[in-house]
Formats: sequence, C-alpha cells, structure tokens
Amino acid sequence: MDKISSLVGRYSFRARVFFNGVFCDSNAFAEDKTAGQLHLVRSGPVVFRHEGAPALRVTQPAMVFYPRGTAHVLEIPDGASATLLCAHICFEDGGANPLARALPTCLYQPLAGMPALAHTLELLFAEAAGKAQGRDVILDRLCDVLMIQVLRHEFESGTLSVGLLAGLADRQLAPALGAIHARPHEPWQLETLAREACMSRARFTEHFRNVVGMPPGEYLTRWRIGMAQDLLRKGMPVKVVSSQAGYTSAPAFTRAFTALVGVSPRQWLKEGVPAM
Repeated sequence: MDKISSLVGRYSFRARVFFNGVFCDSNAFAEDKTAGQLHLVRSGPVVFRHEGAPALRVTQPAMVFYPRGTAHVLEIPDGASATLLCAHICFEDGGANPLARALPTCLYQPLAGMPALAHTLELLFAEAAGKAQGRDVILDRLCDVLMIQVLRHEFESGTLSVGLLAGLADRQLAPALGAIHARPHEPWQLETLAREACMSRARFTEHFRNVVGMPPGEYLTRWRIGMAQDLLRKGMPVKVVSSQAGYTSAPAFTRAFTALVGVSPRQWLKEGVPAM
C-alpha cells in the first residue's frame, strides 16, 4: 500500500458540506478542536482573516483550508457576493490527528495551481449546482476524495516543512517511518531505526526531530498507542492489543497508554475519551 493510502486508512476523516451557494455577508468561525474548515471559492471576492496573519483576499477560484479548526472570519466586501462551497473536515482524532498536524494553520491554493484536482472539482461543482436526489451525500463523498488529493498534492509538491507528511517525503526518513508503520510490534531501538534510514544514530535523531517535529521514540510511542486505540475500539482484548502494539506485557502497555492519554485503556473505552 502506498504512503498516502496507509495514512488515510490509519488516520481517517470525513467531510460534511455545510454551505453551498451565493453568500454576501460575513461569518465568524470559533476555534474548533474536532474539525477543520474547507472553503472552496468558486467566485469572489472573499476576505479571510485569522489571528497572527495578514488578511487573505481571494478574487479567483481557490481553496482555503483550516485543517485544525483555527478561529477565522470569512467576509464578503460591501456590495459584492461570492459563490462558495464549504465543508467541515472531521478528523477522527480532531486537531491531534497527524494528518491535520502535518498541514499549515491555513492552506491557501488557487484552484488553477492544482490541475490534478480539476476533474474532481468539476464533478463537485456540477453536483453542487444541481438538485438531484442524493446530492448532499455525493457532495460529502467528493469532498473526501478532494481532501485525499490535496494531501497528495502537498506531499508531492515538497512544500511541507515539519510533520508526518514531510517525514514521509524525506528520502532518508521515509524507510524508517515506513518500517514503524508496517511493523509497530517489532522491538524497535534507536539504532535499528537509524539503520533503516542509513544514518548514524546522532544524525538520525537530529534529522527526525527537525523534520517530523518530535523525537523518534515519541513518534514510535504515539503510533503504537494510536494503533492500539483502533484495535480497542474494535473490541480486541487489552492483552492481545498490547502484543500487537509492540509491548512485552499488558501492564507495560497500560503504563505507556496512561502516560500518553491520561487514563488507562479500559477507562478510555468506558468514558469514550477522544483519541490522543
């Protein structure tokens, strides 16, 4: 399985369209820790504002995406109107989802600059313009497809700086990350991961931290616990999960899980605590 497919399979998300049509007002979006907001501007002008950045004025077809639900304001200048399609992108782990964390706070791309998305956008806008039965469901699914293509575009363009996708795009780190993802149950040590990357231990540790944004050991633990959460949701016993996640015993797994998540695996399941 390719890198993007394996990540999307592990860190799932779903789209839900909440606006489709002509807009001539303003709307303030509060910080949302459970979902990002995708705005497709079919025609402008539209002004986007969020703290810590200059206002973004969009006058051509473009995508503006806030993957981690950053508070922002969407404004249409007085006397103007814009055609928009907007969707919530609900990541399974909310803003903690590695896919969401790998993207910038605000991702802006003119649609003309992403020709590989043209066919999906054509289908999306054609469906949005109609009133056929099942339109809402189809729009949601097409937004799902669009988001995967956006992730692929960011991955292939090499514009990512720090994060999981940047690590996978890195020629030296990709083999080590791929090994962790494919075989999390193995007794990985820093030396063996460094060998996967064909690097010295010290150089690997420094490079991994700079690109991915955390030490290799922390990443390994987060990946294992995230995988364990998926298995626990499916009803697998803690003892079996601990082995598949690479821990020598259920108590060792429980200690690692509790240290990262804040509650034990059984308590996490009982309380329905969101994934870390």
